[in-house]
Amino acid sequence: MLDRANLGQLAQVEATQTLLDVVEELNAATTASQPGRGPLYQRLARSVAAAVDRGILPRGTRLPAERQLAAALGVSRGTVVAAYDDLVAEGVVERLRGSGTFVLGPDTLGLPPGREGSTLVHRLVDRSSDGPLGHEIVDLSISVLGSAAGLPDVQVSTADLQATVPDTGYTPWGLPGLRHAIAQHVTGWGLPTRPEQVVVATGAQQALSAAASCWVRPGDFVAVDDPTYPGVIAAFTQAGARLLPMAVDDGGVRPDEVARALALRPALVYLQSGPHSPTGQALADPRRRAIAELVTAARVPLVEDAALHDLAWRPPPPPIAAWCGDAAVAVLGSLSKVYWGGLRVGFVRAPEPVALRFARVKATHDLGSSAVSQLVAERLLAGSAPGGFLDWRRADLQARYDVLAAGLHRHLPDWEWTPPAGGMSIWARPPGHGDAAAFAQVALRHGVAVATQGALSCSGAHGDRLRISFSPEPEALEEGVRRLAAAWGAIAAAAGPPAH
Repeated sequence: MLDRANLGQLAQVEATQTLLDVVEELNAATTASQPGRGPLYQRLARSVAAAVDRGILPRGTRLPAERQLAAALGVSRGTVVAAYDDLVAEGVVERLRGSGTFVLGPDTLGLPPGREGSTLVHRLVDRSSDGPLGHEIVDLSISVLGSAAGLPDVQVSTADLQATVPDTGYTPWGLPGLRHAIAQHVTGWGLPTRPEQVVVATGAQQALSAAASCWVRPGDFVAVDDPTYPGVIAAFTQAGARLLPMAVDDGGVRPDEVARALALRPALVYLQSGPHSPTGQALADPRRRAIAELVTAARVPLVEDAALHDLAWRPPPPPIAAWCGDAAVAVLGSLSKVYWGGLRVGFVRAPEPVALRFARVKATHDLGSSAVSQLVAERLLAGSAPGGFLDWRRADLQARYDVLAAGLHRHLPDWEWTPPAGGMSIWARPPGHGDAAAFAQVALRHGVAVATQGALSCSGAHGDRLRISFSPEPEALEEGVRRLAAAWGAIAAAAGPPAH
């Protein structure tokens, strides 16, 4: 992996430290661990992690500087930066400002591998840091409604709280009034639903974790669309599942891929009927019916993510569950995606025996979601009749997409993507089909964040793609595109003029 001709140059950088030895050890680790799959930055990160685990790189070892290691490897500095970022996120190394990057070691306090989620989750945890150029980062990596502006005014009084049933506010099922409102809402999707089939969750992410608890044991296969929503990979990986990717095209997840996965007898199948995150596409009616037939015949539970159903530009077909009868199909929905991220209200719609199972699992998570949030959600749903708030929300998001698309066409005309059918993101391909993760690191240093396949794919097959969210305000979208263009220009300038 290493260009050994550059080792001597590395050794001269610090006469007192064995940078040469460190690079030699990385070379040995790479040969020993054979990390031949995945993007280059991930293979490099695995090599370093393997060297740490084997004790080759002990705690306190200073790793080569990014530029120096890039020169020795013959790769871009962005590739090394991305590898070090992964290692920092996993707790293998730490960066000390002005001093360098140091090995923490395998016994460092922290969560087991895979338990801390993706870099997108880390960005949610720490949103207070300044951007690399001393200004705030424009975050186009996370598809979330970050402002409550435009929501109808609703009120929750002490009398409302005193009137809740049960009076403690503790109910794993959710408050009866909200369950009734959700049942009516989902029935409007073309999926007849009774309140007894609804379990309220603290966001669709909790519903995903509950689905894992319902059906998945460590070592089980779980089939997921690829690429997919990042919370899916986190939820099922934390449950100990082995993920089976199902390819997605411009029509959504492919039925032949579902059939291939079902042949391996997974514990469950997860897919988004759409609009899909990150691609923005929605499954057409024929595919929904075909997938319903497949999972029903196979008698494998299906988790159908319809969190973005209400954000389709045009009314989509009914959920897959509409053709599955009483089969074990759990439809996940999210009111946080429709109204405001901070609402933290999602739900599960399932046949009553499955709903009961979800309620029991939910009780072990938090005894019940916030009664205040549920009352607010019930009132918001009551004001979302056709022609009301939901129509406004869809039109607003479509206008934001238009702002993003116009900016990309103007500043980055060679970038490609399929226009979405709704949702909050596009799945873009910069020209050259290169290392999108390395570009994302350059973009971050220019003050704009975008998501890469690292958090969105279990196959590693989308290294040339970026998820770009259009949920931020239009001004942020315009500035974000300008910064993306600046980062792209910096890479082009560094590469120099094309050879003739």
